[in-house]
Amino acid sequence: AVSRGIMMHQLFERLPPVPAQQRAMAAERWLAAQGADLPAAERKDMAAEVLAVLDHPEFAELFGPQSLAEVPLSAVVDGLVVAGIVDRLLVTDDKVMVIDFKTGRHLPADESEVAPAYLRQMSAYRDALAVIFPKRDIIAALLYTSGPTLIRLSSAILDANKPGFTAGKANLAL
Repeated sequence: AVSRGIMMHQLFERLPPVPAQQRAMAAERWLAAQGADLPAAERKDMAAEVLAVLDHPEFAELFGPQSLAEVPLSAVVDGLVVAGIVDRLLVTDDKVMVIDFKTGRHLPADESEVAPAYLRQMSAYRDALAVIFPKRDIIAALLYTSGPTLIRLSSAILDANKPGFTAGKANLAL
C-alpha cells in the first residue's frame, strides 16, 4: 500500500504537464519502468485511478498552471515550527488551496469521518499557509483518489483538531 501510494503521488507530480491525450501512455511507460516488480494489472489500476482524477473537470484548477506539486513549506505558528511538503498547492490572487492526496481504498462520507491524524496535518498546513499568505483565504482539502472525491475541510473541524500541546498534555502529574 505504501509503495502504491508513493508511486501514485509521483504520477500526480509528473503527469499534469503532459498533454491529456498522451497521459495514459506516459503513465503506463513510467509505471512499467518504476514498478516493474508490480503485476501489470495493478499498474494499470494505478494509472487509471490517477488519470480519473486528472481528467475530472471538478479538479482541473488543482492541476492547472497556478498549481504546484510537492511544495515544501515552513512557518512559525503559535510559537511552533510547522514544516512539511504539501501534495498540491493552488495559489491565486485571493485564495490558497492546499490539497493532500489519499490513495487508500477507504473513502469517508464527509469530513466528520476523516481520520484525526489527517485533520491535524491539514490544520497545521492551513495555519502555516495563513502565515505565509496573510491576506488570502486558505482552503484545505483531501482528495481521495479512489472516488475520486474532494473533501473540503471546514475551519470548525480544523480548529478542533489543531495540533499542539494543551495544558493537559503538557503537564505531567506528580
